Amino acid sequence: MKNFTSEQIPSLWARQLHTEFDDICWKYKIKLRPPVFEISQSKKQLGSWHPETRTIKISSFLIMNHSWAVTLNVLKHEIAHQVCYEMFKSNEVAHGEAFSTACDLLGLPEEYRSATGDLPEDIDLIAQGRRPSSEESRFISKVEKLLALAESTNANEAASAMQKANALIEKYNLKLINSGRDAHYTHVIINKKKKRVESYQRQICRILQEFFYVKIVASYLYDPISNETHKTIELLGTTENVSIAEYCYYFLEKRLDLLWLQNKHRYQGKTRTEKNSYYLGVLRGFYDKLQNQKEQNQKNSSLKQSNEDRQLMMRGSALISQDERLHEYVGIRFPRLQKQSHRGPKIYKSTYDEGIETGKKITLHKGVAKNEGNRGKLIAQ
Repeated sequence: MKNFTSEQIPSLWARQLHTEFDDICWKYKIKLRPPVFEISQSKKQLGSWHPETRTIKISSFLIMNHSWAVTLNVLKHEIAHQVCYEMFKSNEVAHGEAFSTACDLLGLPEEYRSATGDLPEDIDLIAQGRRPSSEESRFISKVEKLLALAESTNANEAASAMQKANALIEKYNLKLINSGRDAHYTHVIINKKKKRVESYQRQICRILQEFFYVKIVASYLYDPISNETHKTIELLGTTENVSIAEYCYYFLEKRLDLLWLQNKHRYQGKTRTEKNSYYLGVLRGFYDKLQNQKEQNQKNSSLKQSNEDRQLMMRGSALISQDERLHEYVGIRFPRLQKQSHRGPKIYKSTYDEGIETGKKITLHKGVAKNEGNRGKLIAQ
């Protein structure tokens, strides 16, 4: 940690835990007096609540070896004990019914409700529900194979692969809802370690939310190494939809950088505004392409399907808005979520228009690493 001594670091982390405590209580409408926060050196007991001194201890080993998102869930576990003791007036030592109720109040994932202080090695992934079932894995594999065909230099073959992939995604989600099977919801964080979410990132999020069956939340996450708080993007949805949307996010971001490097010599202004204009134009072109493909898919399907199937397809076009379980999942993670408007960025129209034409030619390519970026639990704004 830059510019801080080893003696100062524990106090900085304790101060941040106090901030997180206040935020958790505000989010979940729980009234508790802040406890004393202490950073311990234990490698076995990652967190603990001590009612006699009103102290919550969090291990420095936990903070240094796991994402801050994991630390927040351990903190919630200890707050749940505080809720039992101070709100429920319960003296139960075991993790019983009162503790389970407290965990529900705090939206604590099942993985963090155990009495043991040990965490599985892959807790950062487990806590997000990142282990797809065999059926989900097969679906993701099918979509990726179709997207791999989009690497074809033949424009018609690439467009056909994209259309088939989008149709498969829509069909799968429609089947999931109509089957009544419980979907497994998850989330993933995209953290670029920046203080702001750029306008082009917001446009990528718009594309993902409208075409890839996920919800998007812009939030923030503390970094205990730099002692800074960064803006983040969270994708929420079923395991398979989040995996595909995450793939598409990194693909689009990388493609923007590549296209700019190839074309920036054509523009007089090499400024940030010029670059941003090009990025936004490319994304608008890609958005228009996906929209046209979606409308064409629906048109083609309506010609082939029976009246009953047409009704199913109409319902399928609004899968996200009708999925109450996803809405509930988002509500548990962000109980005080608010919509915010943002002023449009300044752009150069000619550069923006050229970007649109470039974006219409984009196809999805396989091979973008899915494990990029920091993952974990977000704190709602």
